[in-house]
Amino acid sequence: MPSKHFDYISNKIASAKREADSLASGVGHRGIEGEIREIAARDCVEPFLTQSYQCGTGKVIDSRRAISDQIDLVVYHRKVAPPILVNRDLGLYPVECVRYVFEIKTKLTAAEIKDANKKFRSVSLLTSFPKKQPDGTIQGGRLPATVLLAFGSDIKGSEVQRYMKHTEGVSPCTAICVLGKGYWVHDYASKSWYGYESRADHPPYTEFCHFITGFMNTLAAEETSMRPFSPGAYVNGDEFLTDPSQSSV
Repeated sequence: MPSKHFDYISNKIASAKREADSLASGVGHRGIEGEIREIAARDCVEPFLTQSYQCGTGKVIDSRRAISDQIDLVVYHRKVAPPILVNRDLGLYPVECVRYVFEIKTKLTAAEIKDANKKFRSVSLLTSFPKKQPDGTIQGGRLPATVLLAFGSDIKGSEVQRYMKHTEGVSPCTAICVLGKGYWVHDYASKSWYGYESRADHPPYTEFCHFITGFMNTLAAEETSMRPFSPGAYVNGDEFLTDPSQSSV
């Protein structure tokens, strides 16, 4: 029998999908439909954030002035570097403070996979926690996990096989969750996908419950282990300082 937490998660996504389907029906505008799904996805992710994390939308930046494409949903924290917020939800997020980026799709298609990969690759080009090496090169740290979340699909076959078919080189996607189809995580060491294929004899939205379980475990584990960072690198104020003692207060 599913636990209370399992029921809560599955009911959350079921309700959000039902409302999104109702609102999007007959709209006839892909942009508006997409925004409706983004709101629904946020409503299903936000309740499971730990204390330090928040949700937003916008672009991810780094201290070397690189910038990502527009991202549907950003999960970020304020402990190491505050975002530049245009309003409460829209902003520019320093890559060091971003843990997850989501691309939300109403119906997953080959074209939507390519679009998500393009946005994920723009994130992969950023440099977090830059550190100059003895040879003069810059080495970066860990980048945000990238999640492709779809409310439906236009095929009945394997989503992972289709994803690999339409993805060249190293996968820029960390996790795929397609409602009613399954949830998979990419292991970069073995270059393999592992996960769960949805089954008719399992409770509805089990795949989303699996994803949220891993999501919560990751955020909880990192609450007390966030890496220190000097956000002043984003201001570049050290270019104008003549007295080194004024570099911090």
